[in-house]
Amino acid sequence: MTESRESYTSKVGAKGQVVIYKELRDRHGIKPGVVVEQVETREGILIRRARLLEDWRALALRVGEKWPKGVTSVQAVREDRER
Repeated sequence: MTESRESYTSKVGAKGQVVIYKELRDRHGIKPGVVVEQVETREGILIRRARLLEDWRALALRVGEKWPKGVTSVQAVREDRER
């Protein structure tokens, strides 16, 4: 993604909450319940979608699609160890 020069201003609430403007949430796929990470940089704080959890969920979906029906992970490990 190219670097944007747009700037948005928010006020920090009493509990440290900051509003991310809808345009930015939509552009970056940040929906209610999505986990974001806060990264300290030289210029301040970068807020971005936390990718690790989402990457694991995507992997779980791909594995789940190919996983044999009726076989638990424990059964699969046992079978693999018997080989």
